[in-house]
Amino acid sequence: MRLVNTGIPGLDEILKGGVLENSSVLVTGPPGTGKSIFALQFALGGINNKEPGLFISSEESEEAIRMSAESLGINLDIYKEQFFMFVPNLTKSELFSLNEPINLIKKKKIKRVVLDSLTLFKFVYGRSELEFRSGVRDFLINMKKLGVTLMATSEKSLNDLDRIPYDTQDFLFEGLIFLTKIRRGNSFERVIFVSKMRGQDHLLEAFPFTIKEGGITVFTKQLPFSLMSNEKETKY
Repeated sequence: MRLVNTGIPGLDEILKGGVLENSSVLVTGPPGTGKSIFALQFALGGINNKEPGLFISSEESEEAIRMSAESLGINLDIYKEQFFMFVPNLTKSELFSLNEPINLIKKKKIKRVVLDSLTLFKFVYGRSELEFRSGVRDFLINMKKLGVTLMATSEKSLNDLDRIPYDTQDFLFEGLIFLTKIRRGNSFERVIFVSKMRGQDHLLEAFPFTIKEGGITVFTKQLPFSLMSNEKETKY
């Protein structure tokens, strides 16, 4: 299977070429670590390769997504022929159906799908952990059958990369990427760590990244200062 570029500067170097086509990747971490913009960049990243993208949002409205992108200098209007958004109506969980996004994927020949976030399945299948797991699994199977490359986001309390609390959904995806913030003196540093990418090799170090105009950039030529500082403090 071929690797597809992620559209996130520096990430393809960590992944040694990109993510496997038709695979599923979960991006997880605490609030404010850039998960939504990370996923948005992935959806837009395939457009130059004629890979239309779909962004499914259970967290924000279309207008909010556009404003967030504009704040980073990303104008979504220029992608309107290749980039699509779907915001499900969650006022009544029994009305939720994947039929609409699935039909859109088929009609527009979507190649990349983003789900922001798995909270959607907590809302629909919140009665038990088993129902939630089954709902996520069925969604992944549907995306696999449709031949798309999927990236989803989820929330996780994560302050220490040495003590990662794994959740049910972490084991369902073929890829797992952690975004977090680590204390550096009186401030925090954003850090990315690729935990797994089933079926492909990747770097195992943690790397710093920034969120500026244009979105996220990962710096693969340097280690996080925050982690080096923590290591020195542990030694002494």
